[in-house]
Amino acid sequence: MANIKDMTTGNPTKIIFYFAMPMLIGNLFQQFYTMVDAMIVGKFVGVNALAAVGATNALNFFIISLVIGLMSGVSVVVAQYFGFQDYHRLKQVIATASIMIGLVSVVLTIIGITLAKPLLLLLQTPKEILDDSVLFMTTLFIGILPMGLYNGVSAILRALGNSITPLYFLIISSLLNIALSFLFVVGFGLGVAGAAWATVVSQLVSAILCIIYGYRHVPYMRLKKKDLHFDRAIFKEIFRIALPSALQGSFISIGNMAIQGLINSFGATVVAAYTAASRIDSLTYQPGIAFGAASSMFAGQNIGAGKIDRVKEGFWSGIKVVTVVSLAITVLVQIFAHQFLMLFLDSSATEALSIGTGYLKIVSLFYVVVGILFVVRETLRGTGDAIVPLWMGIFELASRLAIGFILSQFLGYMGLWWATPVAWVSATMLGLWRYKSGRWMRKAVIKKDV
Repeated sequence: MANIKDMTTGNPTKIIFYFAMPMLIGNLFQQFYTMVDAMIVGKFVGVNALAAVGATNALNFFIISLVIGLMSGVSVVVAQYFGFQDYHRLKQVIATASIMIGLVSVVLTIIGITLAKPLLLLLQTPKEILDDSVLFMTTLFIGILPMGLYNGVSAILRALGNSITPLYFLIISSLLNIALSFLFVVGFGLGVAGAAWATVVSQLVSAILCIIYGYRHVPYMRLKKKDLHFDRAIFKEIFRIALPSALQGSFISIGNMAIQGLINSFGATVVAAYTAASRIDSLTYQPGIAFGAASSMFAGQNIGAGKIDRVKEGFWSGIKVVTVVSLAITVLVQIFAHQFLMLFLDSSATEALSIGTGYLKIVSLFYVVVGILFVVRETLRGTGDAIVPLWMGIFELASRLAIGFILSQFLGYMGLWWATPVAWVSATMLGLWRYKSGRWMRKAVIKKDV
């Protein structure tokens, strides 16, 4: 059945590694096309247009976090019923999730289009770019439904052990997005609206392809009219896991804005250095994100099957694999930090290069910690223990803000650099404490069989 993978048997380390690799490739590919998209707008429309797109990042990330959080609830419940091998109930889960995704997407679209301008004003978007920012954001809101459907189908496929097919559709979407950006922005001269429509159309095409694929190749996703029944009990389970995940992403978005405010206070050079270094960071986090997601699906299927010992094996396998990969990335960044920064900064920007290199030299020492953080958090979420990952996110954010503010009074911007790894260590310790307590064993959707 189309790359469907039962994770309740076989070597946990191999399963997690090979499941994570397509997601890692997809995440890196997504980062690449996002950068290319920004380059097209910046070079062919202008600095203000790029600023208008950039001004929507926080709001855009907030909405995406809500959608991805919703999908995490869907994927965990699907994984647990698949592991339990209750295929009739599994189909009911997918039907309920499909209705929910459609309804939530429509509601978010209406709210987003209505509140786009007020929210951008609240974020103090400069007047000279406000109109373009509103145009860009409202156009993206039109595409929430296809984005929700695409991410929903991808989440279901991954929950069923298939991480390779979502990668194919992501590559198709990314390449189409780049091609349409050139066509709409450069060819038709549509400016920031063209960039937004390129994203909407590419997501719509990907959503249609995903739905066709799921219907043809995955029996559980072959829904007839009679199957489209909304099950309140299933919805409650999905929502119980999805809401904390969505809130976690939202808090991260708010926290990043607060941290950016502290960094801004040290002047343009420090801001430029941090901006360039954070681009490197966005790539180095991807292994943790991928192995965390793989660990979540592994834990979901196995706790659904009642295989607690195997969940524990997968937990340590995920930590082992992410540690090896993160150490390799640490070595690369320690050696080539300056060269990596020169991809974003001119060689004449010696002060910014020095500051950015200092940031990467400090933070990269803790890439292993952040990798473990993702595995611990997502494993807990996969078992159905959704509240603690939320508290881990809140604890990480609070620690980073508090420690960053205090240390910056004594160490300047260097205090902000040290605050990030200290926050990672704090959140990881909280997650490990929760795992060791064993309370996650009682949080599964199918409680009576665990």
